[in-house]
Amino acid sequence: MGILSLIFPLLLVVGGLVKLFWLSSPLEMQHSLSAYYHAGVNADTMCTAFAGVYRNLFVGILVALSLCLIIYTGFGKLENWLLNVSGISLACVAFFPMDWPEKEMLSKCGNEVFDGSKLLNLDIKFLGQDIRLHFIAASIFFLMLILVSIFTAMDSVDVIEDEEKQTFWRNIFNYARWVMPFSLLLVSVVCFFTKTDYTVLWLEWIGIWAFSIYWLLKSCEIMQTKVDEDMIKGIVQRKGVPSSPTDNLKGRVQGKVAPSSLTDNLKGRVQGKVALSSPKDNPSKARGLVRVDPS
Repeated sequence: MGILSLIFPLLLVVGGLVKLFWLSSPLEMQHSLSAYYHAGVNADTMCTAFAGVYRNLFVGILVALSLCLIIYTGFGKLENWLLNVSGISLACVAFFPMDWPEKEMLSKCGNEVFDGSKLLNLDIKFLGQDIRLHFIAASIFFLMLILVSIFTAMDSVDVIEDEEKQTFWRNIFNYARWVMPFSLLLVSVVCFFTKTDYTVLWLEWIGIWAFSIYWLLKSCEIMQTKVDEDMIKGIVQRKGVPSSPTDNLKGRVQGKVAPSSLTDNLKGRVQGKVALSSPKDNPSKARGLVRVDPS
């Protein structure tokens, strides 16, 4: 998914300029990635909605990424829900296109504009301004990805047994978790002062690449530390998820080690290491994952 996200803007923007795939003539750079849903290569189609030469490519990649986000099971409940919402939002971006033509092209195309919100007969206004479903879905998508990178980056890092590896990845994600929000802020400032017409394009492009970098780093961490395999084996579990029917009687696993018998569960005792009984005792691990005794 990270690699597909990296090449997505390149396929549309650079691919259009160099006549990649089935193009017979170059497609000029659009003012947003979403514009590639409609954009045509000649005067007969450039102003016509749904005539985009890369429409199928645009929708196909977004749907593939959407399914990956929804199917992927996050390491913590928060990550899982955020990724599900982002996946659903991305599907809406694909299936409910932006208005066309863009305002920068109205002088060439006349005043006939396709309103994407009319697909659902929506008339959404905020402070007197029309708000499009495509814009709402795209905004939610990027917001969810920002929240994933900021608030769930340490979920899998917290349960790495090797202290050296844990320190290494904690240092990595102390910075990587902020790449997406700070890069979007930086691009916004630069575009504001340069007065470029391609602000939306650069924001979308940089936002997607920033999360792709985060996702690839997270993939490297998981492959090195094998935390996903530990979850399959039951060594690492989501907090609040019972590890056995015995644990289910009480509805929780106390501390780091699961009770090994009904007696232990009823008395609330834990064999081996005595771990923290409340998330308040350890705020850094108050959510996400917990490592339990495989025995």
